[in-house]
Amino acid sequence: MKKQDLLIIAVLFALLMAWPFLYKRWIAPEETGPAKTLPTAGQAETTRFPVPALSPTTSVTAAQVIPAEPIPPVQPQEKKPAARTPEQRLTLANTGVSLEISTQGGGIVSATFADYRQTVEKDSGPLALDFAGRPALTYQNLPGFSADDDFRVVSNSPAAVVLESKTADGLRLTRTIELNSQYQAVVRDLFVNTAAADRLIPKHAVQAGAMQAPPHEYRMSGMNYLGIDALAASGGEGVIHWAGKLAKLFKTFKKEKEMSFLPKTIEQEEEMPVDWIAVKNKFFTQILVPEGGAAGYRLAAERIVIEGEDLNPALKPKNAEIQNVSAAAVISAKTLNGGETLCRTFKLYVGPKKYSILRTLGLHQEEVMEFGMWSPVCRFLLTVLNKTYNVIPNYGAAIILLTILIRIIFWPLTHKSTESMKKMQALQPLMTEIKAKHKDNPKKLQEETMALYRKHKVNPVSGCLPMLIQIPVFIALFVVLRSAVELRFASFLWVTDLSAPERLFADVLPIPLNILPIFMAVSQAWQQSLMPATDPNQQKMMLFFMPAVMLVMFYMMPSALVLYWSANQCIVIVQQLIQKKRTARAAAAKK
Repeated sequence: MKKQDLLIIAVLFALLMAWPFLYKRWIAPEETGPAKTLPTAGQAETTRFPVPALSPTTSVTAAQVIPAEPIPPVQPQEKKPAARTPEQRLTLANTGVSLEISTQGGGIVSATFADYRQTVEKDSGPLALDFAGRPALTYQNLPGFSADDDFRVVSNSPAAVVLESKTADGLRLTRTIELNSQYQAVVRDLFVNTAAADRLIPKHAVQAGAMQAPPHEYRMSGMNYLGIDALAASGGEGVIHWAGKLAKLFKTFKKEKEMSFLPKTIEQEEEMPVDWIAVKNKFFTQILVPEGGAAGYRLAAERIVIEGEDLNPALKPKNAEIQNVSAAAVISAKTLNGGETLCRTFKLYVGPKKYSILRTLGLHQEEVMEFGMWSPVCRFLLTVLNKTYNVIPNYGAAIILLTILIRIIFWPLTHKSTESMKKMQALQPLMTEIKAKHKDNPKKLQEETMALYRKHKVNPVSGCLPMLIQIPVFIALFVVLRSAVELRFASFLWVTDLSAPERLFADVLPIPLNILPIFMAVSQAWQQSLMPATDPNQQKMMLFFMPAVMLVMFYMMPSALVLYWSANQCIVIVQQLIQKKRTARAAAAKK
């Protein structure tokens, strides 16, 4: 084995192991520096929350979970005994999204996306997200201006909606909502204390709309698609992702309250100042950005309730499966003097999880994609896929071309690996002799074996190189498929949705038929049979064992991922057939 070969392998392996540290140290988005000192809309009045803060970076403890006082409950909000005025619904729309605004609470109750279908069926209508249960941009714990309070329409035009409400003691709120050219609404709230006396605006919150998983959308078992994110205002902790922690909070709450079953809902408040909060499902998100940040945030989640579990304790689940998430930005209390005004601005992104759009919004809002430490590779893959799609408008073809590109880039390494394995195969007779000669002396056997490798310039571990290189690409593509909206309902040949398994005859067969994983397993068996055999018994086992393992692993994975791996196998097969043919020609020429 050559020293330089060992060095390459060692460097690659070390890079793979050290990647999390390298990413955090030099590649991850820079922190934004020390905590802000300027007063903000949410921090104008210093108010410390009496509930101990939960550090999202540490394990959750029972003492940190809310439910108790003094946190004001998020739901249900206070009911007004007086009869309500008839609801009016107003619409703001551009070419991409249509927002429906209700006069009850002055918030957004639904968003409809013209460019995205409701289901995989091509004739299905546009996707609509329903926030009516918890409208976006409505206030919590702000009497007179919550979802249970009525606003009057001041003006309504295609460019802006202006609503107004006034409390009995003279506090007036005028809300102006505009929609920019993409998926972002800009909200300006003007509070005016029309009374002569001072007026306290208590601590309250403004919420993003509740998010659920759209019906008919495939969800891979064990994956958390519903999530809540927040960007710490100081930047010290970066973006905090709650998706993987919400189910644990249900167990923590159960333990804290000594309950015999999981609660149906949880609510929690964090006193950490934040720049923005987000709620999201697999492909769509809402990102609420209060100008100047917020004093903290509230998160809430609701689990799936099994029919009949209230009557039959045996049906109560042991683990919470989240079906609904919501969040709100906490605004500190503020006193308005008589005649004084207060203006606040919010930006609310309601749209797809599309990296090319999110990265233009600033404040690291693209982090809702959760690319994590694989971000550079994910960005590269997305860029190549989208640029290819612009030329050939089919993401299946784009994935195949991406696979070819990766194989070309790493062709020298894979070629070297194959050549090394062929040399290893040629040395098998000598290896057998050495094993027989030194079967009772392992140390001598190892020395003689390594000497044989050095003499014939063979690297026994070079066969791992192609697999080692594929790992980051494979993981990054999996991460991309988990959240990038580009592949949602993207079709290729008989596959109707590359972001999900094929699931053919799902209504007929007990196990849906997925053709691509079967093709992948067959191609892998073929590819294994073409590999130079250094150990015939081992190769015979690998011929059946590895394809079977891969078939089980990939059977319910997104079709795009299986397509990538299958295309990779096919390219390797072609490469090996060409090499085999060249070797045969060279051998014939020598004769």
